[in-house]
Amino acid sequence: MSADNIFVQSSTEEQIKDLSLYISKLRGEDNESYAQQIDSLYKSDKKDTVYAELAKDASVFLTENDKEVEGAFNLLVVLILGAPEAVRSNAVTTLVDTLTKTESNKIGLKQKILLNLYNALPGNSPLRYNAFVGLIEATAQADELESLYGQLEYVDAWSKQWGIDEQTQRNLYKYLSQVLSKAGEEKLALEFSLKELKTCDEKELAKEIVLRAIAMENYFAFEDLLQYKGIQQLKGTEEYELLDVFLNGNLATYQSFAQTHASLIKDADRNLYKMRLLSLASLGSENLSRELSYADIASNLQIEQDDVEMWVIDVIRAGLVEAKLDQLNKTVIVHRSIYRVFGPEQWKKLSTALSAWKENLNEILAVVGNAKLTAGGALQGGASTAVIVEGEAAK
Repeated sequence: MSADNIFVQSSTEEQIKDLSLYISKLRGEDNESYAQQIDSLYKSDKKDTVYAELAKDASVFLTENDKEVEGAFNLLVVLILGAPEAVRSNAVTTLVDTLTKTESNKIGLKQKILLNLYNALPGNSPLRYNAFVGLIEATAQADELESLYGQLEYVDAWSKQWGIDEQTQRNLYKYLSQVLSKAGEEKLALEFSLKELKTCDEKELAKEIVLRAIAMENYFAFEDLLQYKGIQQLKGTEEYELLDVFLNGNLATYQSFAQTHASLIKDADRNLYKMRLLSLASLGSENLSRELSYADIASNLQIEQDDVEMWVIDVIRAGLVEAKLDQLNKTVIVHRSIYRVFGPEQWKKLSTALSAWKENLNEILAVVGNAKLTAGGALQGGASTAVIVEGEAAK
C-alpha cells in the first residue's frame, strides 16, 4: 500500500506500515529507509516498541505541510490505543510529548489531536491525565487558556474518575498553578496551590502560599488560609507572624513587623496599600452605622485628610465595606464591613446585635397588635364606645 493512501481500515501491521511510509514520504526519503527500519523493528523481538517510536517520529506531521497530516495523527491515535497494555502508557505519553514539545505553528492541530486522544481514552483511564495536561499545555501555547477556565472547576471530579494516585493528583494541581500563574491568573493559581497543600502539608509550599496571598492584589480572605493544616503548622515562623499581622494587626503593627523582617517584604508599597484598606475595613466594622470623621480615618491610616475620600472609594471598590461619604460634614457612615477574623468577640457582638433586633421587633409587633385591636373595635361600630361608657358608669 502506498504512502499516499494510508487512511483505510486495515490490520495493525498494515497501519504501522502505512504510517511509516507516510513519515518516509514527509522526510523526503527516496529509499523509504525509515519505513524499512520500522518494519524490521516490528518483526523483531522488540516489536512492541514500534508504537512509541511512531509516536515520537510523528513530530514530522507538525513540521511539514501536507493535507493528510490530521488523518495520519488520528490513525496514530487509533493505533496507539490498540497497542498492548504493557506499552500503551509509554506510547500515549510519548505522543503527548510530541504534540506539546515540537515547535510548530500548528497549534490548532495540536489541540484537536489531544482532544481526540482524551475523548478516545476510556473515562476511567489514568492516561486521560496525560492527555488533559497536554491539552492545557497546547492551549497555553496558543494563548487561549482562558477558554478552559470554566472547565477547571471539574478537575477534582475528573481526577477521581481517572483513578490517578495522590502523587499524580498533586502534580496536576502544581502544574495548573504554575500555568495559571504564568498566564497572570494569580487568584485561580493560588486555589490550585491550596489544593496541592491539602494533599501534602509541605511547609515550604505553605510559606510560599502565605507570601503569594499577601502580595496578591485584591486578596483579603486571609482567615480562609487558617483552615489548612499546612498553614497551621507554620506557627512560630515569620511567615505565620506576617499572616497574623494581616489578619489581626493594623498599619502600625505591620510597620513594626516590616522594620524587623525586611528580607520577607517583597513589595512594601503594595503591602502598605493593602494594610491601609484592611485597617479602614476594621475601623468600619467597629463603627457600623456611626459617623466616622475624616480626621479619625486620616489618623488611623496615617494619611492626609485630603486623601480620605480616595481611600474610602478604594475600600468600597475592593468590596470590603459599603459606606456613604458626606463631603459637606467630612464624615463617612459605614453600612456594612467585613470582619477580617470572625472569632468569639465577633460572635459576641453578633449576639448582642441580634438581641437588640429581637427586642425592637417585639416592640414593633406589640405596636402592630395594638393597632389591629383598635382597628377591629372601630369596625364593630359602637361596641368600643359601649365598653368605654360601661367603664365610665362603673366609676
